[in-house]
Amino acid sequence: MPADRLRRASAAAGALAPVLTLGAIFAATLLSPSFSWTAKALSNLGGPDAAVATPTTRLLFNNGLLLGGLVGLGFGPTLLAARRNAVELAGVALFGLTVVAMALIGVFPQHRDPHFAVAVAFYVLLSLACWTYGAGNALAGARRRGLLTAGAGVANLAAWVVWGLTGPFVRPGLALPEIVGATVFGVWAVATSVDVRRRLGLG
Repeated sequence: MPADRLRRASAAAGALAPVLTLGAIFAATLLSPSFSWTAKALSNLGGPDAAVATPTTRLLFNNGLLLGGLVGLGFGPTLLAARRNAVELAGVALFGLTVVAMALIGVFPQHRDPHFAVAVAFYVLLSLACWTYGAGNALAGARRRGLLTAGAGVANLAAWVVWGLTGPFVRPGLALPEIVGATVFGVWAVATSVDVRRRLGLG
């Protein structure tokens, strides 16, 4: 396969990964017998609680995260090809770790170790990756895109800070800050897929 076709496929993976993951999450919420955004955590959809999860929601949620993470790794080659400095390269590496953590949330569903650790890793790595890649964008002269990318990392962190300041950290409604981070990741991946396609002349 010619290099341009490989890069186009890789760029498409960047846009497809969040569509798969977010689509699976929202489908699982709709099919759950009792899911509530203000009373549950997203991970309840893939866990053992029969009041929230069914075999269908577990299949959608856990495999959606796993598949989205694997497809997200396919975005790596195009991101590497489009890097302009060492800081962007470090951001690409952090995003690689972020999608690995996302995939592992599906491999280790709620109440199966190390579910908590990989879930925390996803959200922490997401902000670190946005800040690092955004700084690299700015150093490369793309200051507006760099600020937007860094702002995405701030939005993810802010959701958790607000959550922690407004009550006990472990309480009903954890799905709300969780979906903020998931959406941040999705928007960044789609926007960056479009950007790198343009910069690499892939149409």
